[in-house]
Amino acid sequence: MNRIYLLDIARGIAAISVAIFHYKLFYSYNINTEEYLIKNQPFYQYIKLIYQNGWIAVQFFFLLSGFIFFKLYLQKIYQKKINFYEFLILRISRLYPLHLVTLIAVLLIYLALNNYEFYNPIQGDLKHFIYNLLLIQQWGLSSSASFNEPSWSISVEILMYIIFFYIALKQNIFFFITLVITTSVIIFFKFKLIGYGGYCFFIGGLSFLILDKLKLSNKIKIATLILIIFFSTNFLIIFKISTIVNKIVLLTILFPAIINLLYLINSKYTQLGKKISIIGDISYSIYLIHYPIILTILFILNFLELKINFNTPFIFLMYLVITFLISFCSYKFIEIPLKIIFRNKYLKK
Repeated sequence: MNRIYLLDIARGIAAISVAIFHYKLFYSYNINTEEYLIKNQPFYQYIKLIYQNGWIAVQFFFLLSGFIFFKLYLQKIYQKKINFYEFLILRISRLYPLHLVTLIAVLLIYLALNNYEFYNPIQGDLKHFIYNLLLIQQWGLSSSASFNEPSWSISVEILMYIIFFYIALKQNIFFFITLVITTSVIIFFKFKLIGYGGYCFFIGGLSFLILDKLKLSNKIKIATLILIIFFSTNFLIIFKISTIVNKIVLLTILFPAIINLLYLINSKYTQLGKKISIIGDISYSIYLIHYPIILTILFILNFLELKINFNTPFIFLMYLVITFLISFCSYKFIEIPLKIIFRNKYLKK
């Protein structure tokens, strides 16, 4: 199957959004010369939606994963062309090596930060390290974020993969998808992050199945999706009913419609977006590495007793450039080589 470059780019934009959303962490530890005001952050007038709501990009990741996994693996699993062991190795080899590297990096940073008053030891104790090492830190075992905090979504993602595999073996797939989505809504009130992950992953998968089952031409599908995007966007802008309603519209209608539209466009124009698809290639590195970068800068500035004005556009751009460069190197020299080594070792030749 041809790569879906537009979805890769969308994933990259989402990862960058999370990195920008977390820029506010620089204001939390007495290393900024100015008081934190969200409106004073660099380029606020242009990217204020990201500063205010960038966290929802993680939910977009889950929707995108669900869409792609239902497309790539649903029939293969149902037809038993791939078993659970092979499926899990393929996914772990993609996610775990960089997770392990960043986990160790954050452990070392936390050890260095141990003498600072603002450091919270709960974030870096042995119990949470083991949870993170096993990638089960957000399986309802812990109520607090720990170590490389963005990796919580990787933990939930692994759980969704397992659920997805066993659902893919079932004949009445729509019933089980509905069951998981309903269960996710219920458990959201007890385990918020698992609830988010389950709802979004399987809404993304369901949107693919609906698109696939509709016996309409691609032109009609594209036109319909454009109308859905137009009306749902205007609904969010005009009718500011409540935060909960906005989230439901975003995660159930708008985001899935955007993903489906990008997929259909790329199906027709297969090379569209190829030249800048590197944004998607390094998206996982951006997502996992930006937090250790923030912690490292935090440690260095505190160690040197320096303060910086993080409202300066130059500092903001340097943060992004450093993140991009390190992420690119990570992708080339950590992600790809370790993935190959892992698969060569644990998959049958």
